[in-house]
Amino acid sequence: MIHERVSANLAFVRRGIEEAARAAGRTDLPRLVGVTKGRTFEEFFALASAGVGHLAENRWESWTSRLEELPGGFSSPLFWHFIGPIQTRSLKRYYRPLYRIDTVDSVSHGEAVSRLAASLGNRQGVLVEVNVCRDPGRTGILPEALGREIESLAALPGTTLEGLMVMGPVPGDKNAPPVREVFSEGEFLWREALKAFPSMETLSMGMSEDYSEAIRCGSTEVRIGRILFEEGTR
Repeated sequence: MIHERVSANLAFVRRGIEEAARAAGRTDLPRLVGVTKGRTFEEFFALASAGVGHLAENRWESWTSRLEELPGGFSSPLFWHFIGPIQTRSLKRYYRPLYRIDTVDSVSHGEAVSRLAASLGNRQGVLVEVNVCRDPGRTGILPEALGREIESLAALPGTTLEGLMVMGPVPGDKNAPPVREVFSEGEFLWREALKAFPSMETLSMGMSEDYSEAIRCGSTEVRIGRILFEEGTR
């Protein structure tokens, strides 16, 4: 039952991605990252078995335990993204090289990741999280400070800047800027960063509630969780 529901929801989301890209006149398709935080092993395994290879967790111990739970015969490659807030204590305790850390929100956190990665002989791919909504309750570098922060982050020896991560406004927040405005600014900031740092090819922008709008604004990667698992998505 879970496998059937996840497979049907995945097909619905993939159609939505294709339609949004086509509406924007794009010939490329953004990457789908399946967010499995808070999901059961059965739900995670159904998504991985359906062919979603890029997966995201918000706790360090969660993605490592997922690997331990996989059956021995599972051979599809999985690329793990960390999407939670970076906490130095947890980072030191649980860090192990993974595909990418998507939430580097300050130079100090970037330095912490760089030190750990370099100590393991690794160069860790990261995204810079930008607080385009300028919401004081959120993490992320403010757009006004982004240029100089990126320059400092780019100089770190243990990390590689691979792009920006932008979150849309909280649905229903009347004080937040319009979603199109947020995503358009995110796309502008990304293109400016890309001019200076060609390795920053990724714009991770858009979730279950707003991924279509994000794709129309140029997102190259969407992070989808809820609508991949819930009943009644399609």
